Amino acid sequence: MNIEFEDILDVNDGLIEKIRQWRNSRNVSQYMLQDHHISKEEHNNWIENLKTKKTAKAWVVKHENKAIGLASLSDIDFENKTTDWGFYIADKKLRGKGLGTATLNKLMKIAFDDMKLEVMKTKVLNNNQVAIDLYKKMGFKKVGKTDEKLIRDDETIDVIIMSINSKDWRKK
Repeated sequence: MNIEFEDILDVNDGLIEKIRQWRNSRNVSQYMLQDHHISKEEHNNWIENLKTKKTAKAWVVKHENKAIGLASLSDIDFENKTTDWGFYIADKKLRGKGLGTATLNKLMKIAFDDMKLEVMKTKVLNNNQVAIDLYKKMGFKKVGKTDEKLIRDDETIDVIIMSINSKDWRKK
């Protein structure tokens, strides 16, 4: 599966706005820790922070030259060699076709091979079984859960922490 990443700082304003619209869509936001509506100002502030922060990176995920999602590393700690990460495929019709696996694999190569980090971790909603299964398939293990309790549609949702180290990833 051919996936390409383009640094979000290198894309045009129209695509940056499209990413904000994707993130605000129920299709994507329902799986995020923060599901509030992201304003243009908040989104532009995030982009501006990426320009100066060394602790975060974001890429537009492309397949067949078409933007399909977003991948990011955050809280990059070069001293302790750790990072948090996340990604999404925006169009529901593209899910289940191996694009998520390819995206996560590329993100792991960047973190472990290019950046020489040792641990990647993420938070995932416990009702997002598709994501949990993907992460397990890629070698991530549940290492705990946060104290966060989200209420969505009158349902309490736990937040699980999943992690992998570079040694385990290389075994895969």
